[in-house]
Amino acid sequence: MNSQEISGSETKEADSREQSTTAQEVTEIDVGEIFEAMGADLDEALALSEEAKRALEGEPEALLDIPHDEVMEELREKQKKIEEIFSKIIALRDEVLSKLREERAKRDDFNAKVRELAAKIREFIEKRNELQRYVDEKKQELNTYRQALKEISNKLETLQKEIEGFSLRKERKIRSQIRKYEMVLERFNIPPDLEEKLVAKIKELSEQLRSFKEKEAKWRELNKLKRERERLRDSIGALRKALVIYVQELNKIRSEIRELRKERDFYKSKADEHHMEVQKYAKKLEAIKEMLDRLRDLRYRISKTLSKLRRLKYQMRQFRAEEEFKQAVLKRLTEIKSKIERGELEMPDLQFLINFGFLTEDIFEKIVSTSPQELAKKVAEELGYSG
Repeated sequence: MNSQEISGSETKEADSREQSTTAQEVTEIDVGEIFEAMGADLDEALALSEEAKRALEGEPEALLDIPHDEVMEELREKQKKIEEIFSKIIALRDEVLSKLREERAKRDDFNAKVRELAAKIREFIEKRNELQRYVDEKKQELNTYRQALKEISNKLETLQKEIEGFSLRKERKIRSQIRKYEMVLERFNIPPDLEEKLVAKIKELSEQLRSFKEKEAKWRELNKLKRERERLRDSIGALRKALVIYVQELNKIRSEIRELRKERDFYKSKADEHHMEVQKYAKKLEAIKEMLDRLRDLRYRISKTLSKLRRLKYQMRQFRAEEEFKQAVLKRLTEIKSKIERGELEMPDLQFLINFGFLTEDIFEKIVSTSPQELAKKVAEELGYSG
């Protein structure tokens, strides 16, 4: 394993897993599927007759031409149906939310384990890198010793050849012979021819001694190099033993890192599995929220329409003939519509619309501190005149 390996990414995946999307796509949750699972039909829950749709969505004039009692009865039944479904969906939402929290807790537990293991891996990698640097340094030192040993061995081989035949015993013997011949020349009166032979012999032995002195210097250098060679061999041996121990420790750390990574990957895969579940339940919650919003909107519009119809029926009872009532209301609505177009709507006009059920009192919350033009625009939107 490369001693320069960088391990800074060991925990990044775990630190960001709660926020990132896994590579596998999560299937979109269809609202209709949830209804089907509950034994309910969304289309049926939201379906309305044409008369009821006109009452909810049409302009004020449409309220005059619908069968009020039938539509009100239909809307009341729809309210009950919506409340039943609403209760079931709330229960389902609570169940899904509980599952979401459970899966999120499991995912977070596994992610915490991943981070814990990643921290241990980083520590071991730092130790491994530090030990690897030390081993590399010692290997370099070992190579230096081996190179020095090789150079010394070459020198010893050369010196050994150069001092071949040299020994201290021979040198001492030559010195002794020279001293004996010199003593003879000094103490005895010998014939000239013998003296000449002794001088020649001393000269010959002196030449041999001079050669031996040169070899002696090389012999001493050779012995010094031998001692240095032994020292290097001892250092190389000790270093190799130390390297064996360090490499064993390095292999042990590498093995520990491999095992920790396997364990980390196991917990990471578990975290991914639960993250997928978290996403699935989150999608379900999103679909349920959309469903509840649609039901709330329908429930609000039904309630508002029922209130309008009740007021309208009350006003109708003030007239002797229904046709007379319709004509009077249509005339007044035509006048109000004309005022809306001119941006000249007045408070009596609002009061008429509220009294006859075309608007509800909550309109006042929407028109606080508005200009006549803005007032006309908001009322037109409420009445369905805006397009």
